[in-house]
Formats: sequence, C-alpha cells, structure tokens
Amino acid sequence: MRSALPLKTPIDAVRPATGDLAAPRKPLDHLPLLVVILLALTALRLVGLRYSIVDLFYDEAQYWSWAQNLAFGYYSKPPLLAWIIFGAERVCGEAEWCVRAPAPIFYCGTSLVVYAIGRALYDERTGFWAALMTALTTGAAFSSRIVSTDVPLLFFWAVALYAYVKLLEAPRWRHALLMGVATGLGLLAKYAMIYIVPGIVIAAIVSPRARALLRGPHLWVALLVALVVVSPNLIWNAATGFITFKHTGGLVIGEEVRWSALRALEFLGAQFGVFGPVIFAVMIVVTVRLFRGRLPEADRVMIAFSLFPVALVTAFAVTVHAYANWAAVAFVSGVVVAAATLVRERAFGWITASLVIGAVTQALLLVGDVVADRVALPLLKNPNPYSRTLGWRDFAEKAGAAARAAGATAIVSDSRGDLGALLYYLRDEGIPVLSWRTEEIPSFDLGTPYGPQTAGPVLLVTVCRDEARIRPHVATVEPLGITRTGEGTGGPRGFHAFRLTGPKDPLPPLAVCPWP
Repeated sequence: MRSALPLKTPIDAVRPATGDLAAPRKPLDHLPLLVVILLALTALRLVGLRYSIVDLFYDEAQYWSWAQNLAFGYYSKPPLLAWIIFGAERVCGEAEWCVRAPAPIFYCGTSLVVYAIGRALYDERTGFWAALMTALTTGAAFSSRIVSTDVPLLFFWAVALYAYVKLLEAPRWRHALLMGVATGLGLLAKYAMIYIVPGIVIAAIVSPRARALLRGPHLWVALLVALVVVSPNLIWNAATGFITFKHTGGLVIGEEVRWSALRALEFLGAQFGVFGPVIFAVMIVVTVRLFRGRLPEADRVMIAFSLFPVALVTAFAVTVHAYANWAAVAFVSGVVVAAATLVRERAFGWITASLVIGAVTQALLLVGDVVADRVALPLLKNPNPYSRTLGWRDFAEKAGAAARAAGATAIVSDSRGDLGALLYYLRDEGIPVLSWRTEEIPSFDLGTPYGPQTAGPVLLVTVCRDEARIRPHVATVEPLGITRTGEGTGGPRGFHAFRLTGPKDPLPPLAVCPWP
C-alpha cells in the first residue's frame, strides 16, 4: 500500500534544506561537478596506491588468501570481500595496489549514494556537500588506502538507506527490492549491517512516516529479500557450527571484563578521527536536539540510524575494548544530517573546515605512503607510524630463503597473521605454505594444514622461541636460530626457525607460546 506522502515537484534550487520529508525534489545542477571531483579524487587515490610502498597488512593478505579459495564464508568474516578481491585480480592482477584498488572505487560509489540520500531527503545542495564531506572525511582518506570489510559495508549501507528514504517518500516495490538486496550484500560484507534493523525501529519511534511504513508490506518484503541474499552464508555457518558468529561474538564477550568509563570516552574521542571532527561534533549537537524534541522529521530519521551503533559500542567499551571502526555505519546518515544542519544554518565555514581537514589528511597520506620507510615522528614509541604495515615482504622473502637453505619442502606457520603474509608474498616462489593451528578452529580458513601426510622436512616459522611446545608432536626438531626482518623499513620484526620432520598422527593444535 502507498503512504499519503505528497508527490515532489521541482522548485527553486536555492531553497534551503528544511528537513521536511515531503520537500520538493531538487534538480541535478551540482551532479556534473560532483562526478568530476569524485572521479578525479578516485584516480588520484588509485595512482597513490600504485606508487605506495606499504606492504599488505596481514589482515589484507589474509583476505587475499581467501580470494584464492572462494567460499560462502570464512572463519572471521563473511565472504563478500574475498569475492571483490577475486574480481579485482581478474582486472589488474595480484599486486598490492590492485588488491586495494576496490577501496577508492567503492568510496566513490558511497559518496554518490550519499548525494542521492541528501537530495531525496533534503535538497540537491545538501546532497552535494554531504557527498564531498563523505569523500574527504578523515576516515575515508585513511581507509580508501586499504582493503577492508568496512569499505563495501558502507557502500551497501548507503544504498539500503537511500532505498529506505525512497520508501518513506512513496513505497514502491523497486525500492523495497533495492533495500533488500543492498542489506543482504551488506551482511555478506560484515555483520554490522544488522544495525539497520534497530535503526528502522528507532526511526519508527521518532517519525510518523517511518511508523506508517511498518504497517505496509514493502519494508517487510525488503527484510525478507535480505534474508534470502545472505542465506548462503547462513547455511555455510550452520554447516560449520556457526564458526563466524562465534568468532565475531568472541571479539566482545570473549574478552576479560574490565570496567572503565575512560575507555568509553576514548572510543567516542576516536570517532572524531573516524567520522571527521566537524561531522561528529555536529552529530552530537543534532542528537542533543533530538532528545530536546527540536528536530525536523528528516533529521530525526537520519540520526535514528546513527544513534544505535554509536550508543551500543560505547556501552560495550565500558567493559571491553572497542575498536574505533565498530560504529562506522553510523557515518552515512550522520554525514547527511550534519551537511543538512550546516547548510540550513548557513555554516559554510564549518563545511569548508571539514573538507580542508580531509584534503590535508589525504595529501599527507598520499605522500606518506610513497616514503613510508622514511617517516619518523617524534614522541612516538616507534617513530614510524607505518611500522605495523612495513616489513611483511621482507619477512616472507627471508622465510622463503631460510626454507630453501634448510632443504625444506614447505613452510609452516602457527600465526594466522604471518600465514597471510607468507601466502601472499611467496605466491610465486613454488614453496607450499602450511598452517599449524594453535586453537580448535576449522582448517578451512588457514590454507593447507600441516599434518602426518606432509612430506618433510618442513621449516616452522614462528615468533616463539620455545622448542618444548613443539617436540612432543614431531620426530625431530632442529632449531635454526632467529632471523631479523624488516630492518631499515621502519617495521622491524623477526622469526625463529625450526626444521621439523615426522609429524605425529593425530597432530593436535600447537600450544600457545608461553612467553609474550
């Protein structure tokens, strides 16, 4: 059934955003300029990736390894990112820049969808500034350089939110289908997409039009379509004991509970960096106005989709560690309502400040990525902020050289992080890379497991020097000492090497290293 929303008709393009859900539609005057800016920024980011010397971080390398064995799920994440990397490889190859190339392209798409949300809900000028603030926020400048599950998640969240806004305007089946498919794909990217459900509930509490939408079939059909789209991953999880759900839940409930209000404040402070200082500050102001009952309906709908993720993760942060990106989906509606508020109040100086901060951050990262091994900042424990993402290539190459020198038929790793780097950087070396689990998890996410069927000898590469934890499980252990890697890159690390023969049957998980 259709709601009684009035149809939109074109009006003068300079009319400010009112926050009225029934406001007339704006023309597309700003769209050509926006497309030019976004395409230029995307091209610049791709060029930056091409000349970056930053190694694939172990998470990125692990996602790449998933793309070599496509499935409907993996131990720690849903499968969509692996499928995306698989597609990128078919276009431009396996180099680091190509593995990461989907990130800036997705951000371009997210910015365009944010424009569409702002235009549909407010006016075209709001959509234009919201899109630019999305493209040049500090979080986008940082994460457009890496391949992560948040990148496709934000895109599909934005598409689902756009479809929801169009359903509020006038329920149509095409928008219900769009919302369902986008929500399902978002869930296949990252389970944080489920935050859209409490967003719908909160929107219904604060908006009469959102409540009316719940009484019709369109929204429920959209959620049913989402369930169908994500069902292959649900079936896969059911067949594997819901391993991904257990891992995801374990990130929160598996930690030791330590009460700390300071940690919650740290998480909120980190959002000024993730969302951008201007955007998050305006979101706080709008949220305060919501509780005072002083917001237009469109603002209330947008803040409804931001409120739950930020509030929930902040509450978690009181008891356990919360990562800064756990509420990232709140950004999409947050940037729209921030842009609408600033446009409505003619605070274009703050919009400019947001864009300048983002542009400066982007420029610094583009330059920094090219000279990452020479960056040094004072007052840091490790002066090079790139230290965690440098030295992985050198680590893998020296492990390969050590394996050849030891006459090993394979390299074995007891670390999921190291395993990803070894698989990626030794992909063309012709030496198998195997895994030895340190916990009772399925081997499907760890490549080929080390076991009795493995022809020896093999080289175990580990950060742990404890020989005693290895000896009960193999016939012979020969320590080969420590190899330093990453020196001169700003990301020094190293590994202990052991030449092993005769793995016993059955081979249990390797004990966790007793030394830190």
